[in-house]
Amino acid sequence: MDLSRVASAAPTLLGPEAPVILSPPSNEQGGQSRAPCDSFLCHSPPANTWIAVETLQSEYSLLVRLPGFNRNGMLVSFLSIIRRRILHVVADSWEPEGGHFERRVSFGYDAELSQVRAEFDGEMLRIVVPRRILAATSS
Repeated sequence: MDLSRVASAAPTLLGPEAPVILSPPSNEQGGQSRAPCDSFLCHSPPANTWIAVETLQSEYSLLVRLPGFNRNGMLVSFLSIIRRRILHVVADSWEPEGGHFERRVSFGYDAELSQVRAEFDGEMLRIVVPRRILAATSS
């Protein structure tokens, strides 16, 4: 048996996909506007909020600017739906200038979503998603 043919027929493993910030959920449901009583919060986030993702060798670092929000109104959760590994960040502020902030971030297979850590300093939410160390394949 010629082993060189077997080795070359092995599938190559592609690198993990870079994180993607998905668009926020729409205020429209099934083509109809939401009823005013669905929520007393404004569904658009305050203008000075944002999210950024930094890719490092050992982790993904998400920085979310949320001025006027507080820790009790935040939720960070993850979903794993058939190859789509999604981190869901939700924050609500009931202050007069507050609102609703919601973003989903899709990760590749190297993200350890069960090991997510988050800290909030009153304005910046920093979320750390560790990356799996992938064994280098020799060619």
